[in-house]
Amino acid sequence: MARCAHIALLAIIALGLFNGTALAAEPLVPSWIKNAPAAKTVSIEIVADWNQVERYRRDNIRTDIIDFNGYWGGNLTIIVPTDWSVEITFINGSLSFRHSLMVTRVYAQSEMPVKLTAKDAIWGAYTDPPGGIQTNERRQLNFVAQQAGDYFLACARQTHLMDGHWIGFEVRDNLNNAAAIVHNDKFPQDQPPGRP
Repeated sequence: MARCAHIALLAIIALGLFNGTALAAEPLVPSWIKNAPAAKTVSIEIVADWNQVERYRRDNIRTDIIDFNGYWGGNLTIIVPTDWSVEITFINGSLSFRHSLMVTRVYAQSEMPVKLTAKDAIWGAYTDPPGGIQTNERRQLNFVAQQAGDYFLACARQTHLMDGHWIGFEVRDNLNNAAAIVHNDKFPQDQPPGRP
């Protein structure tokens, strides 16, 4: 019986890989997510260009792509419970560029705007100014995750969204705490790891 179950599991995995779908990684709670379930609050710290120095040290790996906590282009999704208060400390860790943070709707690559404005922010959640804060500056972003669904956490600065400066943000019903999911199929193995 166990052998049949094992074969069935392998068939499901093979079918998923054959169809081009990847199995989702298990949610994890990294050091930069702090949950307070009794208060229905999560505190998150996000650093733009978090591992920029490490990329340059590794012979200029991916110096043309900007990131949040070492993730970009949807290779990480932060998941939070519906109706929780979200408190994000946003830090610009770049050595040379201004960056911002905004909750937006999901965009297909072909429809991404050149830059985002305050009116593009879901729930009014954006750092001011939308065009970006200076190197080593920080801003606080506070909002309530009001409606279940898929969103982006994106940099609003000109062309940054189009260049991959975004990660997934999902609001889920029946979730006990906030977490993150790394999409390993979208994270090249030769890259420095994202922030633990």
